Amino acid sequence: MPTRADLRPGALVVLAVLGAVLVLARFHTYHEPFETDITAASVIAHEVLEGRALYADIWDHKPPALALTHVAAIALAGWGPGAVFLLNLAASLVTLGGVYAAGTAIGPASAGLWAATFWTVLSGDLWLQGNQPNTEAFINACLVWAFALLVRAQGASGGGRFVAIGALVAWASLYKQVALVPAILVVLVHIARPPAGRSRARAGADAALAGGVVVLAWGTTLAYFTAVGRLAAFWDAVVVYNRHYSAGAGGPLGHLLLAFQPAQLFSTWLRSTAPLAVLVALGMLLGLLGAHRRQWSLFAALALATPIAIGLPGAFAPHYYQLWLPPLAVGGGWATHALARVLRARPAWLPHAAAGGALVLLIAYQAPLYLFSPDDWSLIKYGPIFVEERQLARELDTLLLPGETFYLWGSELGLYFWTRRSPVCGPCFVWPVGTGPLALRLTDRVLRDLARKPPELFIVANWTWQWLKIRHPVIDWGVANYRPMPGGNQRGPFSLYVRRGGTLEARAERAAKR
Repeated sequence: MPTRADLRPGALVVLAVLGAVLVLARFHTYHEPFETDITAASVIAHEVLEGRALYADIWDHKPPALALTHVAAIALAGWGPGAVFLLNLAASLVTLGGVYAAGTAIGPASAGLWAATFWTVLSGDLWLQGNQPNTEAFINACLVWAFALLVRAQGASGGGRFVAIGALVAWASLYKQVALVPAILVVLVHIARPPAGRSRARAGADAALAGGVVVLAWGTTLAYFTAVGRLAAFWDAVVVYNRHYSAGAGGPLGHLLLAFQPAQLFSTWLRSTAPLAVLVALGMLLGLLGAHRRQWSLFAALALATPIAIGLPGAFAPHYYQLWLPPLAVGGGWATHALARVLRARPAWLPHAAAGGALVLLIAYQAPLYLFSPDDWSLIKYGPIFVEERQLARELDTLLLPGETFYLWGSELGLYFWTRRSPVCGPCFVWPVGTGPLALRLTDRVLRDLARKPPELFIVANWTWQWLKIRHPVIDWGVANYRPMPGGNQRGPFSLYVRRGGTLEARAERAAKR
C-alpha cells in the first residue's frame, strides 16, 4: 500500500484532479450504445436478479465474477445505462489508485503521479474500446493492485499481503481465466528475486499462500455449483465451450506463437500507446541495469505475460489489448524515475520533460477524438451495428405491447437491454447454439423455450446467414411459425418476422393497409 509520504496532500490533490478528468472523459460517451459483451453481461445479471439460475436457466460462458459485478451495479443503480456507467467509473478509478500505488513502489510520489497521469489519458482509448467497461477493465483493476502489493513487498512483509494478492488474482481469474498468466509469471520472479531480507524459501511460501487462496476461490465456486445442482451446466459453459472457443490457430501453443508475432505485439490497436511504449522500453533497459532490478524484473515478467494473456483466447479482439494499459502506465512512471537516477538530477527537469513529451503526444492523439459524438465513437469502433441496434430497440418499444416478447437469432443482446425485456430463451447467444460441442443440447433448450411461449416477433441478425453455413433447426422452427413483417421486414442489419396468427401480425397488417 502507498505510504504516508506517497499520500501527502499535494499528491492527493493531483490524484483528485486526475480522477475528475477521468470522470469527465467517461461522461462524454455516457450515451454511446454499448457493445455486445457489455449488454450481454447486464442482461444476464438482470435475469439472475429476476431468479433465473446462471448457466442453467440463463447461459453465459464466462466465469461468474462478471455477472456478479453487474448484479451489484444493478442493485445499486437499477437496470440500465446508469449501472454500466457506475461500473465504468468504479473500474477506472480503482485502477487509477492501483497504478499510483505501483508507480510509487520504486521512487517518489512523482513517479506514481506520472503513472496515474498516463493512465488517465490512455485508459479511455477509443481504438482499444477502453471508454466502456469490458471484462478487461475489471481484470486490470484487480491485477494492478495485486502487482502493486507484490512489488512493494519487503523482507518483513506479513502473510496478509500475500493473502490479499491471492484474493485479487482469484477474483480476476473469475472474470477470465487468462488473468492467471500474468500472476503466475510475476510470482515466479518474486521467488527468483525475493525482497532484501527474505529468503527464496520464504518467497516460495508467499507464492504457495497466494496460490492457495486462488485454489480455494475456485474450489468454493465449484462446491457452490455442485451444491445447487448446476456443476454440469457451469462446467459445460466455462470449460467445455471455452475450450472449443479457443481451439483455433493450433490451440494454446498456436495462440502463444501468434501472440509474439510482430503483427500482434505491435498491433494497430496499440498505435495510440506508441510514445509511452518507447519511454517504457528505455526505462526498463535502464532499470534492469540499475538499483531496482527486482522491481523491474517483476515488471518485465508482467510485460512478457501480457501478450500471452491477450493471445490465449485466439481472437485478438481490440479490447483484449486493454491489458497493456496498466503496465504501460506504471512503466511510464518508473521510466521517469529511472531516467532521473541515470542523469543524477543534472538537469533535474530533463526526465520530466521526457515524460511530458510522451504525454503531449498521447494527448495530441486522444484529445481530437472527444470532438466526436458518442454515436460517432460507436461507428468508428464497430461500424453501425450498435447504433442501429439501439434504434431498432426504440421501434420495438412501439411495436410490442407490455408482456409481448421477441426472440433474437443473433448475439446483439442490446435489443433486450434497451427494451428492458427478458430473453425468451436461456441460451440467448447464437454462437454456442450454432456450432460447438454444446450446440445440440442448447438447440434443444432453445426450441423448448420457444415452443413453451412463442414470442410475437422473431428477429434475425443478418450476419448469421453468412456465418452459419448450414440450415439450423431454430431457423426451421421460425420459418414454420413466422412470416416477414407486413409493410417491410428489413431494419438495417436485422430482419423482422411476426408470428403467424399472433396479435402483432394483426396489428402490423392493419398498419400496413393505412
